[in-house]
Amino acid sequence: MTTVAEFRCEICGLVSSNPIRWFVIQCNSEELKLMKWNSEAATAKGARHYCGEAHAQVYISRWLETACSPAKPDFNRASTGS
Repeated sequence: MTTVAEFRCEICGLVSSNPIRWFVIQCNSEELKLMKWNSEAATAKGARHYCGEAHAQVYISRWLETACSPAKPDFNRASTGS
């Protein structure tokens, strides 16, 4: 008996067992890798699934925002200024 894999879009929740125009993103805090859909990448540990370009772009924008934003000031630290 064959098992049919289903994948869920990380943004909208759409589920598909035949994700033709989907994208896969593999990332960590240092690196983001975007790939056209392929079964090997899609089933890898930590892979994220997106039903189209627009939803992949949403995730990429969010990832870049957190990776590229400046450090937040620590207002709890004692000031060394005058």
